[in-house]
Amino acid sequence: MKTLVKNPTCCSNTEIARFEALVNEGGEVESAGLQKRILRAELLIFIYDNADQIVAVGAIKNPNEGYKSRIFEKSGASGQEQYDFELGWLYVAEIARGKGYGRVLMELICKQLADKSCFATTRENNVAMQYLFNNFGFSHLGKPYKSTRGKHSLILYVKG
Repeated sequence: MKTLVKNPTCCSNTEIARFEALVNEGGEVESAGLQKRILRAELLIFIYDNADQIVAVGAIKNPNEGYKSRIFEKSGASGQEQYDFELGWLYVAEIARGKGYGRVLMELICKQLADKSCFATTRENNVAMQYLFNNFGFSHLGKPYKSTRGKHSLILYVKG
């Protein structure tokens, strides 16, 4: 396993394309405009397997104020001005699951965010992600709210 933490401007076109493909594979985000949002991120995190293939990704995102405000409003939470960054786009390819890559992503992200505040969202039924958030010092904030993508609800988590 190899890990990389990079500013998007330092990534190759291949790295950006693979990052985008994995995020899309997760099916949790709007694919229209995704590459532009990826390029605006603070940092991208890559995990390569032993065959030198990117098998897991995550990001420290720079959310715009309107988006951040909507997330906090939907969850019934306040204080969004305290959170500068969003942890997101965490995805481990199906073939690479069960190897602890989700934990490694969280360790790398939390190391980068050591003295910074951030928020994140996850599906209400994503027990594995909630477990990671709880183990890395995130707290559930507000109430679950309906996702605009699919019939599930999301939960807001914050740290810092």
